[in-house]
Amino acid sequence: MFRHKLNLFMRFFGAGANTSIKETHKLAAISQKSQPLRGPVTREERIATIDILRGIALLWILFSNIDIFSGPETFFELPQGLPDTTFMNAHLHLNLLLLLFKWITTEGKARFLFSMLFGVGLCLMTERAERMGRTGSLADIYLRRNFWLCVFGLLHATLLWPGDILLSYGLAGLLFLYPCRKLGARTLLILGGLVTCVSSLFLPYFLGTAGDIDLSRHGQAVVGARQAGAALTRDQVKIEGQWHALRAVHAVVVPPLDGGPSQAQPYLATVASQFHALFTELLISRGFVVLEAVGGMLFGMGLYKTGFLTAKYSWRTYSLYAFFGLLLSAPSYVTGLWKVYQGQFNFITAEVWLYLPYEILKLISGIGMISILMLFIKSNLFRGVKIALAAVGQMALTNYILTSLVCQWLFMWCPWALYGRLTYLQHHLVMVCVWVLNIALSVLWLRRFQFGPLEWVWRSLTYWTLQPIRPDP
Repeated sequence: MFRHKLNLFMRFFGAGANTSIKETHKLAAISQKSQPLRGPVTREERIATIDILRGIALLWILFSNIDIFSGPETFFELPQGLPDTTFMNAHLHLNLLLLLFKWITTEGKARFLFSMLFGVGLCLMTERAERMGRTGSLADIYLRRNFWLCVFGLLHATLLWPGDILLSYGLAGLLFLYPCRKLGARTLLILGGLVTCVSSLFLPYFLGTAGDIDLSRHGQAVVGARQAGAALTRDQVKIEGQWHALRAVHAVVVPPLDGGPSQAQPYLATVASQFHALFTELLISRGFVVLEAVGGMLFGMGLYKTGFLTAKYSWRTYSLYAFFGLLLSAPSYVTGLWKVYQGQFNFITAEVWLYLPYEILKLISGIGMISILMLFIKSNLFRGVKIALAAVGQMALTNYILTSLVCQWLFMWCPWALYGRLTYLQHHLVMVCVWVLNIALSVLWLRRFQFGPLEWVWRSLTYWTLQPIRPDP
């Protein structure tokens, strides 16, 4: 079975993208005839392009999250407070280039692609059910699928890592997505764009940007008055205190370099604090994350229905989208980061120049980056790499949880606890090692099994019956 799957992938990458995609759909349609909708998609039914994109998204998102796993930082994901004083050392220019590269190519874009592919999953389920003429059970299956995803997310956020995204995706699927499955591509794209615009309006309130900027203006005026020797009113004293408190929250804390392991609270205390944080912020930040995810999911459904995500567009079209997506976004990122650097990474400067335009730039640059990925997928280059990425994509849930487990162990739980102890470049080397682990385990596992271990559990719970984990002989 694995050899058959390998042959299918090789056909996909060997005979030209458009022709091979049609063959993939044809094989899927043949295998689906006369089958009841009583189990998850089989290997023969999978669409190679979507699996590759999902694998890329899984690895890509760690490029953003590794900064959070590895050490202390400001409220915004700008790498300060590291033991090498990242932007004041001999590697200054290299670190700045890496930071700029991450913002142009990755910040928000990896999560955007992840959200889009979650929306695509609903389209695939709907199409499969309709081809089989068994849409009556689709709603129950879909609701159970997202309910159990919420459970996985809740466990992940409390037991492993509070930066979980699964709970938000499960909530988005339960609350908003299902009624949109029959909408046309254009309607989905318009809705996705509108939801993204709405989320961009809510972002300053979610981050507190509007209040921070206003407090900054008044606070600095009060500080200037005090330095000039003027007597402060009671209101000015109150503003001064609030301003100093806000600055303290965003202050950079450099960890001690004593050669010993980082100090971390006991695991059970960590779980308790993560559980408390999850529910205290659920109606505020989680609500924004769900709204942002819905925008990406709707956009992904629309792009899938147009054929954009299955490599059906021409090379010229993808090239134009990539060019204009980056042309319209990269100058804004360069300008914003330069302003932030000139302001010595002041958090107010970051809020104004990087986070106010965050959602709109994410949408524009995200389309550009995804177009580049589609050009890569359409090409005949690196066939073995694409097969490996597809394996990672087929085990996306397992790899997502595995990544959190490995990173938390390395940075928080192992005897030498690396949290806050690696340089900016070093923790990216750790990221590459985790990527290699994800790829190797995925390829080896799928030689013997047709699902990843957590995918098997999720599918068995969704269809409420144990699924065969080994491929048919």
